[in-house]
Amino acid sequence: MDLPESTAPTLRLVQATESEMIDSSTLGAMSWKGPLDTNQYLQREAHLRNQDLTRDGGITYWILVDTTAAPSPNDSRQILASCETIRKRALISRLGAAPKETICHGIGNVHCNPAYRGRGFGRRMMVELAKILDTWQQKEGEGADFSVLWSDIGKNFYARLGWKTYLSKHIALAPKSSHERKISFPKGVILTSEDVDGLCRTDEANLRSEMAKSDPRASDVRLALIPDAATIKWHHSREEFLAKVLFDRRPKSKGAMAEVPNGRKVWCIWTRTFGANRDQNVLNILRLSVEGDETFSQPASNKITDNVRNRSQQPQVEAIAAILEAAQIEASDWSMSSVQFWNPSPLLVLAARYLEHSAEIVDRHEESLPSLRWHGNPKPNDSTIDWLLNEKFGWC
Repeated sequence: MDLPESTAPTLRLVQATESEMIDSSTLGAMSWKGPLDTNQYLQREAHLRNQDLTRDGGITYWILVDTTAAPSPNDSRQILASCETIRKRALISRLGAAPKETICHGIGNVHCNPAYRGRGFGRRMMVELAKILDTWQQKEGEGADFSVLWSDIGKNFYARLGWKTYLSKHIALAPKSSHERKISFPKGVILTSEDVDGLCRTDEANLRSEMAKSDPRASDVRLALIPDAATIKWHHSREEFLAKVLFDRRPKSKGAMAEVPNGRKVWCIWTRTFGANRDQNVLNILRLSVEGDETFSQPASNKITDNVRNRSQQPQVEAIAAILEAAQIEASDWSMSSVQFWNPSPLLVLAARYLEHSAEIVDRHEESLPSLRWHGNPKPNDSTIDWLLNEKFGWC
């Protein structure tokens, strides 16, 4: 089959038709179906595009095509590469200004037909996508501020195209059964789906309040994806589909919450990720919120010791440990290999080490690397952009 050069002016990035969407998902199944067969994977993708986050234009399917190529008998165009974008709510604040709400897009399922790889089509697609996302689904007369993706092919490919890799760390805890419980102070209260909406509203209000505060240490630009209920429920719809198909079981718990003596709350919302084997089965903490945590925007390191903990932080550390232990017990019940939290704050590291003294922060270099491209003008220096709440909930 004759293929065009990746630099050909006849190549266009266009929205996929319904049949082309199925064609591109079928190709993608080879890489991302995990424990599902292809039909189950296609059913899951159909399920995910019918959630609050994705319906009514929330998700867009893109394909790179040659506009001069003849269509197939079913009118589908030859797909050289494909991807998806999901519309996400975000907050952004510049030094000295109040935070504003904006729309950004998360890019996912970036895929090139295996038969066409090595020809530059993936790169051409991302170049064209960057141009489209400058204004895609923005208010008339306004441009986008930024877009995000999570690279599974290391840092270099997307960085060369403008998506800079940001903090890519996680901490992992082993599952434990309920009789191994270590926490002697009040246990975490288990959360269900009925708790999600209210907690997400509180979380968003707290985030807006924190970003509105004047902070002399703050970067020129501070931004965050909003951990709203639509985003969290999209993740839960994913785990619920797989749990039903694989185990004929419904995940009831969605997280845990504990209260600090001063009345402030600490909670986490989790999801179960099912891979092709048990080692890939992980209970991921989507979002962990600690009311009043002044370290929430500070990156942690393995140099943190118990000496960092002061008396005022102790109740918060204990509360975080309580909900993390609840996550460990839930992970054991579902035969997960670990509990993972992305880009932990210093307080979370202290809590993890309360439960497992040897817990270490892991630097990721190849998979799930959060990457951000600035679309707005003027463009700030990359070092002056602070991505807050860079946690699993944002992934897509």
